[in-house]
Amino acid sequence: MLLRLFAIVMTLTFLVFAGLQYNDPDPYIWIPIYLYLVLLSVLVLNRSVSKVVLFVSALAFLIGSVYMWPAHWEGVALKNGMKTVNIEEGRESLGLAMGCVTLLIYGLAVSSRREVIR
Repeated sequence: MLLRLFAIVMTLTFLVFAGLQYNDPDPYIWIPIYLYLVLLSVLVLNRSVSKVVLFVSALAFLIGSVYMWPAHWEGVALKNGMKTVNIEEGRESLGLAMGCVTLLIYGLAVSSRREVIR
């Protein structure tokens, strides 16, 4: 029951994230990334995804998060109304890290199969 609730919340969260990317300079990259997380969340809800897919995807998101980490951390909030490259990269990196953690939780739950989704 707990995994089901978590998957529903994350599905909705990643749908909102995908929608927010519409005004981004590179939505063609970020919308599919977040929709991929939505797809995996729905597959977890339907119990039709393997742990291998979840763990490989989590690794890819971890690599992406490390790669996107800004050269200088300035946080994720606007400073004096100005959005810098470092703030943008920080947000992108944290979004990928959030996806990685979500996929790891899914993978561990699918691996243990103690969590029953109904």
